[in-house]
Amino acid sequence: MRSIILHSKIGWVGATLLTMILASPGVCDAAAGAFIPSSDKGGFQYSEPTDWPEQNLDLSDIERQVAEAASLRCGTALAAAPLDLGNAKSFMGEMMGKAASAAVGKLLGSVLGGGGGRSSKQKKPKMFKDPIKKKYKTRFEDPQGKVRVLVGGKQFNDGLLLSARVDKARGKGTFHTMFLERPDCTRIWPIQYMGYGLWGKWSLSVSVTKTTSTYRDGELIDRSVERSGWSKSGDFDFSRGFSVWDQLDNENRMVLNPNEAFKNQLRTEIGDPAWRQMGYAEPTEGIRSAGGLFRVNPEELTPGTVAVIHITNVEQGRYRTVGFPFHFSAGEDGMLTLEQLDTAGI
Repeated sequence: MRSIILHSKIGWVGATLLTMILASPGVCDAAAGAFIPSSDKGGFQYSEPTDWPEQNLDLSDIERQVAEAASLRCGTALAAAPLDLGNAKSFMGEMMGKAASAAVGKLLGSVLGGGGGRSSKQKKPKMFKDPIKKKYKTRFEDPQGKVRVLVGGKQFNDGLLLSARVDKARGKGTFHTMFLERPDCTRIWPIQYMGYGLWGKWSLSVSVTKTTSTYRDGELIDRSVERSGWSKSGDFDFSRGFSVWDQLDNENRMVLNPNEAFKNQLRTEIGDPAWRQMGYAEPTEGIRSAGGLFRVNPEELTPGTVAVIHITNVEQGRYRTVGFPFHFSAGEDGMLTLEQLDTAGI
């Protein structure tokens, strides 16, 4: 049966009659054709439509402008803007896939007090003692009131320690990341996360560490430890770091807003979240109190450097974070004074 385009001149009655005829069983194409005149007018002729016009766009200039604008956001409260990590189950599945593919090294026994993959019925992992007493910590809360944290810290000649406890969090959030960010876009990441305390429930996953020992004449002269997912600091090239393209939940999208480009780049650079680096299987429960140890000299902390802590926030199956940005200064005893930056509206 042929497909026929009905023009408006046929009218509702004609269209209804045509429908009845074509729908009736036993009416063949020839019979239908005898009742239906051609709708083509005059010398009307059919032809092949032209191809849609195509043009390759050079986005390098746009990308450069977005990158330059995004780089101006470094060292600001935007470093603590909520990050959207996508579907929580998909994110956790990706993290477990990474853990399963790590085929070398030992389990992170020296830090967690034993192997991974335990259940909550077994002996809980070994915790570090928090060297920052509660009296040196300050309570901070996000503008929406979802998360409240106690944060303190201390600066040393060759390092800095941030110590935090999740005082309140919907869904028992834990630590997604800690870092220092300079106005020149250099980010300094912890060389080690240390768990101080747990929520009531916890679950360990597999993390790996590679220990390299060097001996001379039977004596140990050097030993280095590399842990999966741990990051190092370095100079940041904003011209290559910010992109107008982003991928979330397996969907590519173009991002021309400098704020969004900044957050997408940060989300990517974080890599393995803190909870996984400490050996835990989920972005909720597990570690409640932790410290981030940074190997950084005081002169590297240029004016305008911010300290940032992101806490996990899983709601309705979506994995997001709640961030806390701080300006900080060290007293004569090295203890940090923290000033929370305003994150309302970011």
